[in-house]
Amino acid sequence: MIEVVIFFGMLGLLTSIALWMISAEGNKRYFFPLTLVGLTSGWLTGLIWVYATGGLSLPLYAVLFPVVVSLTLSAVVLFYLPEPKITESISPKLFNISIIILIVMGLAVAYTSIPITGTSTYSTEDYSNIQMQSIKTYKLDDRSIQSLLQKSTNQIPMDISALKSSVSLMSSSDTPYTGSYVSFRITFSVSNYDWVKPYIKLAIFKDNNENGEIDEGDELWNSVNYKFITNLGSWRANVKYENGQPTEEIFAVREDGEIAILPIFHASQISTWRDDTQYTFTNTPEGYTPPQDMLSWDGDTLKETVVAYQTIPAGSSSSIEGKIYCPPNSQGKYLLLVQAFDARFTDPYKNDKPVAQKIIPFEIKEGEPEITIDWTMGVILAVTTVPSIFVVRRWWS
Repeated sequence: MIEVVIFFGMLGLLTSIALWMISAEGNKRYFFPLTLVGLTSGWLTGLIWVYATGGLSLPLYAVLFPVVVSLTLSAVVLFYLPEPKITESISPKLFNISIIILIVMGLAVAYTSIPITGTSTYSTEDYSNIQMQSIKTYKLDDRSIQSLLQKSTNQIPMDISALKSSVSLMSSSDTPYTGSYVSFRITFSVSNYDWVKPYIKLAIFKDNNENGEIDEGDELWNSVNYKFITNLGSWRANVKYENGQPTEEIFAVREDGEIAILPIFHASQISTWRDDTQYTFTNTPEGYTPPQDMLSWDGDTLKETVVAYQTIPAGSSSSIEGKIYCPPNSQGKYLLLVQAFDARFTDPYKNDKPVAQKIIPFEIKEGEPEITIDWTMGVILAVTTVPSIFVVRRWWS
């Protein structure tokens, strides 16, 4: 998150410098005010982005925000305020340095935003018209634990890593409080072998005995409290319609008295019964609008199937993001189960051995987070307030 704020600040700074070079025609009196405006607007835009999204990822379109804000405020300084009478001298080398930094940062952002290049592998199975009863919560017994938590096979060497953040005004941490949100980003890094037909399973369990393990007495947490996927890409989760209306995102089902976690496929193409991006589902208070078309269920009947998987090549990685709402009285310890599978080896709609898995613990605390000014905000206040006073005093002096 700190890196995002700093990056936005640098983009705002470089945008103002570029505008100064083009529009102010090298007038040195404008350099210091414009750099201050660009740095401040970039940092503030970065803070807003972090507070609004959790700051766990930076899509390419987000780079436009600090650029637009910095351009707007810098244009106000250039064209609508009287010429400042500040006379600092500027080294000519600053031109070349600014251009080089701007180009390097732009290329870096573009490179990290390039989607994974992998082949499409067509599905030989039709998963549509599967009938399963969706469930929101379930208390685990010994039989369900043995079925859900099978030892991974390690057929595809893979690292599963996770980032989480809970952001509120003037503070950020990885520990959420009741009434707030926690955002997750889970990354699957593949080595040695291609992940040819990728799918994963996710579920959150309330750790009732707080021993850090998913065991008897723990409870599948109510699925209305969380949503995956929230980022653009090829991951396809499951959404449910009732009487033709969008209702919720679903994660677990029950069949013949046994529960199973639903697969989330990494697919380049699925069949279409409904385009889910046109609807809002009632997951979490603000609702859930899928970023790409998901797998649609009509009641307890699956209506769509995977047409082609998007292979994740060896040496690459793919990430998913999600957002969890922590309602009142939800304090306690929780466990996020993440399992990775390959449909070449397993049936996605049966409990089976994953190729890799990880349990990610997190805790929800009761009450309200303390309103604290974290060090990034402190840096912004220190770096911008004093120079701003200096600029204002000398603007017309």
